[in-house]
Amino acid sequence: MMTAFFLWACCLVSAMADQAPDIVLLSVDTLRADMLGCYGCPLPISPVLDRFAEEALVFDDVQCEIPLTGPSFSAMLTGRYPREIGMTRNGLNLPESVSTVTSLFRDGGYYCFAVLSNWTLRGKLCGLDRDFHVYDDRLPQKRWGFYRGERRAEEVLKAAKKQLEERPADRPFFAWIHFSDPHAPYRFRKKYDPRRTDFRKLSKKGITRAKYASEVNYTDAHIGKLLELLPRDCTILFVADHGESLHDHGYLGHGRHVYSECTRVPLMIRGPGVKAGRSDFPAQTLDVARTLLSLAGRPQWSGIRGFDLSQAGGEEKRVRFMESYGGLAPDIPGVRQLVEDSAPLRRAVLQAGWKLHVMPSRASELYYQPDDPGEEKNLSAHHPERVEALQALLDAWESTCPRGSAQGALLDEEDLDALRSLGYLD
Repeated sequence: MMTAFFLWACCLVSAMADQAPDIVLLSVDTLRADMLGCYGCPLPISPVLDRFAEEALVFDDVQCEIPLTGPSFSAMLTGRYPREIGMTRNGLNLPESVSTVTSLFRDGGYYCFAVLSNWTLRGKLCGLDRDFHVYDDRLPQKRWGFYRGERRAEEVLKAAKKQLEERPADRPFFAWIHFSDPHAPYRFRKKYDPRRTDFRKLSKKGITRAKYASEVNYTDAHIGKLLELLPRDCTILFVADHGESLHDHGYLGHGRHVYSECTRVPLMIRGPGVKAGRSDFPAQTLDVARTLLSLAGRPQWSGIRGFDLSQAGGEEKRVRFMESYGGLAPDIPGVRQLVEDSAPLRRAVLQAGWKLHVMPSRASELYYQPDDPGEEKNLSAHHPERVEALQALLDAWESTCPRGSAQGALLDEEDLDALRSLGYLD
């Protein structure tokens, strides 16, 4: 009797695995939405992703919660705000008590693997390696005497190919594959410069953008090679963790500002059963967790936030919140705890196109994104009632979503050198 039941159970699991779709979370670090042709960029630097968009459900209005890699991906893999699980900076570990989508994929018979390329996503620094069968976070060591904080696209492609070839053939897979090349320091590549840039004619800002555009073009080309390796019928959710300020608002980088160039990201879904088109649904990277589980037909857990973007509609007045806390909690006794407990540098609330920025030492700023996507015309003096209403929403959110705590990672000299190369340490 028990033998018959065991055989029946094995057959049932096998049948479920045969029906389960392969799911890929394909992500790019530091990629602004407006640097892709499918999001309006006039430069011919993203032909692969532009073709991908033609077959995908494209979301035009997506915001990340915190414009930093560790916090942003913690939201995507848990469906929780980074603040409520304590993941407000790089270098903090996901609390053991917090569930991840990976655990539900694994419980459902999925083979789970990840190929990462940013030092802040190393398992010991973020804790997001939990529940993956393989979490390939090996990065190149010293080059010219310095640690490199990221793995180049060709190396990511090679590692991803290896994992795809070695995965069990009789099980569906959940893969997270992350490219980091648009992250600073930007490298200009002559081979990846379709507009044939003449640096002699460019300003400082123009040079920065040309280098960044070259990195995007390079990444796009390697994404094309990856797509050729993936099963055609797999479901892919493409997203960036945050954007980048390329001297906009007098700032270069990310992590400290919450203007649209830092918080707006691309997000597209392609796969069987996903109707191609465009959506103006007000989305967040927080929605990725629920969406991934829905695409795979996996159950949700209690406490998960966000919307299933594959079924999203309506909710034009959805309220979204953004914060910034700085790049990294320093590994200095006393100072680390003080920094981790400190208030955010900036906060923002966005509803129905109106976005309010709140900063401790400056007056609040109000922008209307439909008319001012770059957030350059401060309207706070003209709409005090709107400022008051949005401030009330922000205050209510902070009171109902208190900050949690996460344990800081122990950083060695290798970590510090790599993070310094990425600009997270002075």
